[in-house]
Amino acid sequence: MLDTSDEIVGLDIYDPRGTYVGKVDEIVFDTDVRRVSGIIVNEVNPALSEPGISISIPYDWVSAVGDIVILNRFPTRILRNGTPEGL
Repeated sequence: MLDTSDEIVGLDIYDPRGTYVGKVDEIVFDTDVRRVSGIIVNEVNPALSEPGISISIPYDWVSAVGDIVILNRFPTRILRNGTPEGL
């Protein structure tokens, strides 16, 4: 188990198919319930998104966190307007 958010920032993220998504750039906290609600990725793998967009991944899509972050779901592609394809 990780003790601080600093240990998650910088970790590589992989989707359920084993495709590299990007690195964790920021953690989003829901202060009302004192939980992580998402992770921000600023440089998304161009095979998964249109270039130059940042995404927020809901934390309930995270399956495991250790040396890397593994997601239990992720769209096949994310468009510039934020629309996910193949979810």
